[in-house]
Amino acid sequence: MEPARAEEVAHRSLQIGRILLGSGSDTGQVRSAMTSFASAFDCEAHLMVSYEALLLTVVADNQFRTKIGYRIPAMNVNMALVAAVTNLVGKVEQRQIDLGKSGEELDRIEHLPPVYGRWAVIIAIGLTAGSLARLFGSDWATFWVSWVAGSLGMWLRQILGRLRFNLFLIPFAGALTGGLIGGVAVRMGLSNTPALCLVAPGMIVVPGVPLVNGVQDIIKNHVTMGLARLGLGLVITLAIAFGLIIATGLTGATIPVEATQYLLSVPEDALFSALAAVGYLLLFNVPVRFAWAGVVCGLASHTIRTLCLHLGIDIISGTLIGALAVGFLAQRFARYFAAPAVAFAFPGVVAMVPGAFAFRAVIGALKIIHEGAATNVALVNETIALAMSCVLMVGAIAIGIAVPLAVREPSG
Repeated sequence: MEPARAEEVAHRSLQIGRILLGSGSDTGQVRSAMTSFASAFDCEAHLMVSYEALLLTVVADNQFRTKIGYRIPAMNVNMALVAAVTNLVGKVEQRQIDLGKSGEELDRIEHLPPVYGRWAVIIAIGLTAGSLARLFGSDWATFWVSWVAGSLGMWLRQILGRLRFNLFLIPFAGALTGGLIGGVAVRMGLSNTPALCLVAPGMIVVPGVPLVNGVQDIIKNHVTMGLARLGLGLVITLAIAFGLIIATGLTGATIPVEATQYLLSVPEDALFSALAAVGYLLLFNVPVRFAWAGVVCGLASHTIRTLCLHLGIDIISGTLIGALAVGFLAQRFARYFAAPAVAFAFPGVVAMVPGAFAFRAVIGALKIIHEGAATNVALVNETIALAMSCVLMVGAIAIGIAVPLAVREPSG
């Protein structure tokens, strides 16, 4: 093989890895796509993935080419790019396009515009905030307040993202904005469920995909990358919690550590689970042609969990069952649409990510620190229970979708 050709294979393999890693794929999917692409051009690829960079060595005819990929500044979720790259790798494996054409296609994919307009995303993610509030038992006034607060928070996050603000400042500002709007509504007496006015707009900011991917990476023995994702998700969650805490301090509203679990009827839960999934579908840039399948996954996950709770099954087991259902559905949809299963799984399970539990756990921890030795034992127990619930629920979601997706996904 000519040195220039090996160099091009290495370059394009790294480009694939960069797009996938920055668009929400877990480390196993990134590694599989890169090695499959290199193998199609008679090259052996050895890859090391870290949060900061990709290190790739390509071997062909006893020649070695080692390249370091560009730093990944953030890990967003863009299922349109994941689907396009997966489809391209499948065509390369089937010898339908050559190296030069694949390079041109990758350049085009990397600069694809968003599927949905920014205002559509803003309105839809506000609807998701309102729907999550209803799923947790809010009244209709809180639903509308959460919709407005979630939309305005998303608008601010988009602006700060375009201005390249700090990765952790953006969710902090979004949660603070939503919390301020919710807190003002509480002070005006517009809501009979005041805590959800504050919490629901922050739940849409919770980094569910990095948390779930982090657990999946660890399950698949990519421990370093998994810990990096979990660390990223934890710090973002803390930033959101601090934004909400400041909002409560400025408005005088409060978020209680203790909260009564409220269950909707199964039909009503199904409706608002589907509506909640719509916002995530637009936010994650899921292609229009299979967006409806994402709605089905979102409806199935949370509704099955609610049904389990009605039947007396605990929330951790219910979360695992709901995630398993989404995993199997996503795998079937992936085969039908010849698309990556994560494009259906992630929008389907994000509504089950325990954002409200995490916020209340942080607030409880701060109260314990403030009260010191005089802390009420009930507060300590509730805070520990909330923290353990968060860990177990995220683990249940990751395991639930990882088991069905362990089957090789279609390449395109």
